[in-house]
Amino acid sequence: MRLWPFVGREAEIESIRASFSDIGVSGVVLTGEAGVGKTWLAREALDGIASDGITTCWVAATAAMGSIPFGAVAHLLPDDWRPDGDGLAVLSAIATNARKRGGRTRVAIGVDDAHLLDDASAAVLSHLASHRLAFLLITVRRGVETSDAITALWKDGFCHRTEVVPLPVSAVDELLDRVLPGDVDGYTRRALHQRSEGNPLTLRELVLGAIDSGALSQDYGVWRLAHDFAPHERLRALLIGRLDGISADARLVCDLLACGEPLSLSVLEQVADLAAVEQAETAGMVTADRSGARRSMRLVHPLYREVIIDAMSAARARQLRRRLLEATLSGPLRRRDDALRAAVWQVECGLPVRPDLLRSGARQAVDRADLALAERLARAARSARPGAQADALLAQILEYRGRSAEAAAVLSTTPPSGPGRVRWAVARAETLYWGSGDADAAERTLDLAAGAPDGELADGIRTWILLFDARCPAALQLADELLASDSAHPQAVVWAAAAATAATGFLGRADLAARYYQQGLSVAGRRQAELPWGTVELGIARSLAGLVLGDLHVAWEIADDGYREVLSGPSPLMSPGFLGFRGLIECAQGRPKSAAASLRQAIVALEGRDTFRLTRFFLAALATATAIGGDPAAARTWMDQADRQANGANRLFAPWTELAHAWILAAEGSITEAAARCGRAAGLAQASGLPAVEAMARYHAVRLGGAGEQARLKELAGCLDTPLAHALATASAGLSDADGHALSQAGTAFASLGHHLLAAEAVSAAARAHRAHGKGSIATLSRQRAAELLARCEGAKTPLLGRGELTTLLTRREREVALLAAGRSSRQIAEQLGLSVSTVNNTLARAYVKLGISGRAHLAALVDGDGTHVAP
Repeated sequence: MRLWPFVGREAEIESIRASFSDIGVSGVVLTGEAGVGKTWLAREALDGIASDGITTCWVAATAAMGSIPFGAVAHLLPDDWRPDGDGLAVLSAIATNARKRGGRTRVAIGVDDAHLLDDASAAVLSHLASHRLAFLLITVRRGVETSDAITALWKDGFCHRTEVVPLPVSAVDELLDRVLPGDVDGYTRRALHQRSEGNPLTLRELVLGAIDSGALSQDYGVWRLAHDFAPHERLRALLIGRLDGISADARLVCDLLACGEPLSLSVLEQVADLAAVEQAETAGMVTADRSGARRSMRLVHPLYREVIIDAMSAARARQLRRRLLEATLSGPLRRRDDALRAAVWQVECGLPVRPDLLRSGARQAVDRADLALAERLARAARSARPGAQADALLAQILEYRGRSAEAAAVLSTTPPSGPGRVRWAVARAETLYWGSGDADAAERTLDLAAGAPDGELADGIRTWILLFDARCPAALQLADELLASDSAHPQAVVWAAAAATAATGFLGRADLAARYYQQGLSVAGRRQAELPWGTVELGIARSLAGLVLGDLHVAWEIADDGYREVLSGPSPLMSPGFLGFRGLIECAQGRPKSAAASLRQAIVALEGRDTFRLTRFFLAALATATAIGGDPAAARTWMDQADRQANGANRLFAPWTELAHAWILAAEGSITEAAARCGRAAGLAQASGLPAVEAMARYHAVRLGGAGEQARLKELAGCLDTPLAHALATASAGLSDADGHALSQAGTAFASLGHHLLAAEAVSAAARAHRAHGKGSIATLSRQRAAELLARCEGAKTPLLGRGELTTLLTRREREVALLAAGRSSRQIAEQLGLSVSTVNNTLARAYVKLGISGRAHLAALVDGDGTHVAP
């Protein structure tokens, strides 16, 4: 951890090597800000030159040596040289030694911090470069003066001058991936990108400081920043040193900005002198941003805020925030975030003078997905002015954070009179449904809002409860009523459109899903400031619809674009939903490793903000991905965690949870039980009226050797009339009839929809069918196509991917026992499958005859080579 890898400078290294190869170039001067990596780059480049057999030297200039003539270059003198007091003799001796050590080429000399060189040393180095006796690789901090001898090197054309810029985002990501074993979540990457601004030294000190303070830790294999932290001591000392060099008035400006940046110039001039602002700006400590005619000020680097606040006493911080609060409240709150900032300052300086602003600030914090801050402000508002409005607001925020019991304790069990009735009903209904799965009680609570102003908000959230409770037709009917109203609250319209988008996906209506999505976007887009969650809710709904309908291209585009857009926007904490559904799509694509990474990150990010209890669903999906990836033990662990979170809510996802159990059983070798579990998932989907999910569950059963699904899959294909449903029915019939042509057709259809694992399975089965029918050339082509598809599937392991005799010659029971026998005794197999030991032995004997082998040793080799063994 302390020694970081060198990344992101490949172009600079190549440029330096090219300059060294050009005899007309005497060196390269690397300039840049402190910590950007000039010294590191110079050393790496010099090491590369040395690896070619070139003699290299290193000159490190320091302030202490700057007062000693030739102090920095004394080690370049010959070992047997004796001083005679003549400066020219020193220069001549170093030049002669450089010529001798360079041999047929020239010596390469790294010169670090050349702006600190004494004049005599600078003159020697300039002489070596100008006479082509040495190639100099010089580092100079940007903005500082250097001696004339060094400056002349690039001004007179002897050396090239290269600006070493901060690392690009991709290089910062590579650094983080190499120094932090495991995954780093997107929010943490963004925070470290912003704070380091691509400066490698800053990034290193930030990461070390965050780990030392416990702010950066690993959970579920994912590194995530849990809270703010102070920079590491080395970086803090560097930044404080720069602050110490400015005037007291300029420091006051910096302190004020640390307490509340960015600050409009109109506010700042009320609490500080404009001349001081100019001083701070001239000193390079603050900078101005413009938005139209408005001008705001901020600290030049985000780390200054942490350093200043860390060093500031609590009393001074309260005093400065009080001054900012008074200045802000002295005029109109024009900008949307003015209320949030004023609310935070009230809490931090202990002056809750405007409870209404505290409530507004809490709602704005919710809009930004900063639920911890929202709870803090809501509690302060409730303490300052108790009442039904404050109760409903705090309860809703607690429910958003997944703390239903606390939310229920805050809310009255009876509705308040007046304008708070609807908010109370919505908050209590959410608590009843997502907290305890009581859909009936939630709906009865929403009924109490009927006839109240903005009562359609209650119906808007009801569409979501109906959707998550797997009552898609009812959700769609109510959504249509809301969307037909010209006077419905915009939030209710967005909720209804999102619910309708997802519901029509589950019902197999791709055309309607797209239409409802666009209808909701037209409202959410116009009301982005008022409804910042609108596009996120609609995007997740559309992504889910695409996943269920089987169009993974559409689903992926929306989920991935939505995730990246949210992560780069003002509210990155909105990202977990998109991230989790992206993982579901990756799993469906057949990319278990990518899916597991996305799902783990989503699960970690949802901690303390799992409004809709998606963690259980994502854990089940993680178990599926891990099982298909070949680790049944880890998959079982994830599934146990998912099962412990069951509370009766979200029946919409129950079939998927059953399928997760099925794939774990399959990975453990219990193929028959796994196929039965898929049948149970299909039954749940059918009972809930989810035909698109039912079709996929029945095909999962077929993939695991289940029989008797062909007729129902054909019926569902006719009912749904989606490309995926037809492909599932075709593949099922092809597997039943060993029809290579049908399987090839299904494989092509699967691939066109983005289902690469299903396509690889179908085409692998087609190859076996063609070979069994004596069509060797077609079988070869199918095997090649299957290999191409499987290359996209990140090592996925499923029974249908078997390429050898285990799949072709054995019955399902024989194959199931044979797979288990490669790593278990007959008694262990009997206990797992519920058979007698004699039945297991007889089944194995039949398998041995069919496979032409004599025992378990040969069977183990066959299983390992078959590519289907997924035992733990």
